[in-house]
Amino acid sequence: MQIKEMKLPQVLAIGSLLFFIFLTRFSHELTSVSMPDASLIIFFAAGLLFKPARLLALFIFTIIFIDSLAIYKENYTDIGLLNVGYLLHLSIYPLAWFVASRLKITNFSTFSQSILWVILLSFLISYGSHYYLYILSSSTAYSLLSFFQDNLWTYLLSNIGYAIILFVILKVIRSHERVGLEVRSN
Repeated sequence: MQIKEMKLPQVLAIGSLLFFIFLTRFSHELTSVSMPDASLIIFFAAGLLFKPARLLALFIFTIIFIDSLAIYKENYTDIGLLNVGYLLHLSIYPLAWFVASRLKITNFSTFSQSILWVILLSFLISYGSHYYLYILSSSTAYSLLSFFQDNLWTYLLSNIGYAIILFVILKVIRSHERVGLEVRSN
């Protein structure tokens, strides 16, 4: 699919998803100018809506760009993007895209089981790599299990909340497919 072949609704959907990455990625937390990070669910949504791997690359490069800007803006000199932890963290996005691209959204049960597995696996990969690369080196008294317990509910609540919003949006799109944007049914 070439850019010139895309329909306006597809371009608007891509632009909207990228906008929400920008809106939610800088801070990762709810502030007066940003919402909690929604990148995982945005990649899941993009995997449902679009096939081309070029778009996956566009979304990943967007995240790397935003993360680079955030590191520069906050002057984090001890954090770099070229490390195993960050690469493991990035691996959750193609995972979400891949699972979503194979999913048929027929009902809430199918959708919720798939997204829940993606959220849980992503949590383990992302937070596990962060713990082993950053926390363990600075505090051996803080166990991996404690680290998971301290972060699980916040991660689950924001991602499940975004997943519910996504499901509702997809149902609305499906009921209005005449506008040219389709939720792919394999």
